[in-house]
Amino acid sequence: MHLPYRRSHTWNSSRVCLSVVAVTALGVLCGCGGSQPDSANTVTQETEPSDTGTAAPEGSEQTTEGTEEAPAEGAAEVEEPGALTDEEKLEVLLSSADLGVSPEVHATHEGLSYFQENIAVEYTHYTEIFDETECATAMDRINVDLVGEDPQSGLAQAYTLPPEEGTDEEYRPQVYAWMLSYDREVDTSSVWNYVHEHCTGVQLQSGTDEVEIEPFTLEDSAELSTDGVSMVIHRDGAPIDSPAAVRHSMTIDFGDNLVMISAVGLSETEFAELAAAQSQKLADYAESQADDA
Repeated sequence: MHLPYRRSHTWNSSRVCLSVVAVTALGVLCGCGGSQPDSANTVTQETEPSDTGTAAPEGSEQTTEGTEEAPAEGAAEVEEPGALTDEEKLEVLLSSADLGVSPEVHATHEGLSYFQENIAVEYTHYTEIFDETECATAMDRINVDLVGEDPQSGLAQAYTLPPEEGTDEEYRPQVYAWMLSYDREVDTSSVWNYVHEHCTGVQLQSGTDEVEIEPFTLEDSAELSTDGVSMVIHRDGAPIDSPAAVRHSMTIDFGDNLVMISAVGLSETEFAELAAAQSQKLADYAESQADDA
């Protein structure tokens, strides 16, 4: 899931609100001031929903079936995970214990209504601010295209972290992890390929403000299929001095499930550590299922 780009009431104080990657993503689930849907089944105290994800234009929705690499000769073929239950989603998604710090706020959102009302939404923030370029259009659609058609179930975790020392204490980093399950194998490669093709190396510009979008590559992916983007907001040719100016989103194609992890206000290294932890939890789950088979 990635964040649609929109100016907030704090724009003039060097703070920007993007709705993502969300993650959102993406992401994807990183909300910037949206209202909380009444239909969401909130297990713990909720934060304002984030649009985390990363959007791609029409025609680039995730494909129905993923491509499978043939197993090495003599190696046992591992069956891709089927659709996970909500209990299994809670088990494999990032938890408070995986964050390294105790979150100030933690919300769990169960059910498809949360995703339909807050994530799988086509925005116009990017095209309104940066004109109708291919990249801006892709970013406004990315959540819709990543979610695709007919998810069967979904669960999202949202965390607000304490501010880091020496940073803007008014801003709390946000971390989002969610999973959607389908009746088919997930393949988001076409969505990400389109975003990378039209946004990599391109700076979306409005006046003196720019958004730089680059692919996010996770080195320690536990051999899972991952992809995503990193975004940095610039002003007058330099990154804005605010944690909210840095955003990351990454998806993981996990059999019949789509997993997204997104963050606002974390460095690339910090986000990579969480993304690696999420990938490892999924890999450990898949291995345990194979052992039980």
